[in-house]
Amino acid sequence: MKTNPYRIFTEFYYQKTGMNPEIHFHSHPQYEIYYFHSGSCDYIIGDQIIPLQPGDLIIMNGMTEHCPRVKGSAPYVRTVFSFDPYLLQIFDPSMKSCNPFLPFEILRNDHFRLNPDSRKECEAILERIHRFYHQRNIVSYERCLLAFYDLLMFIYGLCQEKMTYKQKHTNDRERYVQQMMEFIEARYTGDIHLDAIAAELHMNKSHAVKIFRKVTGMTVFDYIYRRRINQAKILFLHKRDYTVTEVCFEVGFKHLAHFSRQFKKLVGVTPHDFRKSIHDTSSV
Repeated sequence: MKTNPYRIFTEFYYQKTGMNPEIHFHSHPQYEIYYFHSGSCDYIIGDQIIPLQPGDLIIMNGMTEHCPRVKGSAPYVRTVFSFDPYLLQIFDPSMKSCNPFLPFEILRNDHFRLNPDSRKECEAILERIHRFYHQRNIVSYERCLLAFYDLLMFIYGLCQEKMTYKQKHTNDRERYVQQMMEFIEARYTGDIHLDAIAAELHMNKSHAVKIFRKVTGMTVFDYIYRRRINQAKILFLHKRDYTVTEVCFEVGFKHLAHFSRQFKKLVGVTPHDFRKSIHDTSSV
């Protein structure tokens, strides 16, 4: 098949059914839009596990590792777009009075459960994009682009309140904490020292620790342990051949007893029992 000369997206699947047996976490520099039509599936983004319902919409900035976890035998049907941020350049200047990619920049990753009217509108836009996408002529390309812009504006409308709130309520302290979280995200599987975090932010260590606790309600190390445990749960789900000890070291704990204690504190069961429940049933 010849390449479509009017291709807009890096990837586009409309109402795709089924998936590869091997599910892999992945990240990419492209933005992504995911719409769930039917089936039984959890979607994992970073350390979030989202149980999906038909009509759910997810936007992602792509850089956070993500993947679906399909459950049961019901057909798994979804529509997926991935596209480069520079795609913004192809829109006419008059269509950029509000940046259609702003939700991906401000919210980064977010999940929406559409009501029946919104779901009907969204699915009509998706069908329109699909109808024009595979036609190899300039008129269809322009109509596909307009339909895609309509989808972006639909998403923008869903995000407006959240974006306004986030912009309005993000103060200096929250920005510092966000920077600390990004520092931790890149290094949580290794040794993390408060001195290194403070140096990264050019802050006094005790001041950085105090700000983090005030904004998040937890200590820096409580946050690190929570991140590691969330990752451990994901590894148990997707790396079923991993032992508890292997997962323990993979997520950054140095001692199995400490890992088991933190896991039970946060999850409510031991890592051994959690792993066993996954092997004993088709879903957790």
